[in-house]
Amino acid sequence: MNKLLDAIMSKLLQRGFATDENAEIVRYGLELIIMKTIITSAMIAMAIAMNSVPEVLVFMAVYSVLRSNCGGYHSRSRIACFFSSLIILTAVIAAVKLIHCRGDVFCIAAFLCTGLALIIALAPVDTQTKPFDSVERVVFRKRSLITAFIVLFISASLALLGLHKLALSASCAILITGIMLAAGRLTNKKGAVT
Repeated sequence: MNKLLDAIMSKLLQRGFATDENAEIVRYGLELIIMKTIITSAMIAMAIAMNSVPEVLVFMAVYSVLRSNCGGYHSRSRIACFFSSLIILTAVIAAVKLIHCRGDVFCIAAFLCTGLALIIALAPVDTQTKPFDSVERVVFRKRSLITAFIVLFISASLALLGLHKLALSASCAILITGIMLAAGRLTNKKGAVT
């Protein structure tokens, strides 16, 4: 990945699309774009292979919006991020496939309530490398709560329409976001102690 980033940055600098002053920011943005593209491609490939494309698309859309507003735990390396993303997606696909029709409404409700409670209690969670200032904390808190309640409404609507697998995917996104918030809070506390 570093060789690819070096090659792209060299071309951008040569052609004047980046300068020495903003090179670090441009490189970081490129790294994020490349990683998101790789992870998204792998997730879509997995969705196709597991015959779960609609469920995975709902999960990815909801989860990415929740995470960008709520924050939470982030892996320390690109490889760890890639594999943890695939493990999370595997768990979501397994949940959608294994939870049967009679129990799925209860699971949807349990996932939504647990995830929502965690988001209300913890959001937003920053990282040690990019802490929130007081204004950002207020803004992201509002965004987190608004987004979580929109997802709650969407999940409930999908369940009422009988689209239980899609509702379960959205509720998994809110639950996993809550878990990532708790993990991020624990990681931040451990980092502050050491």
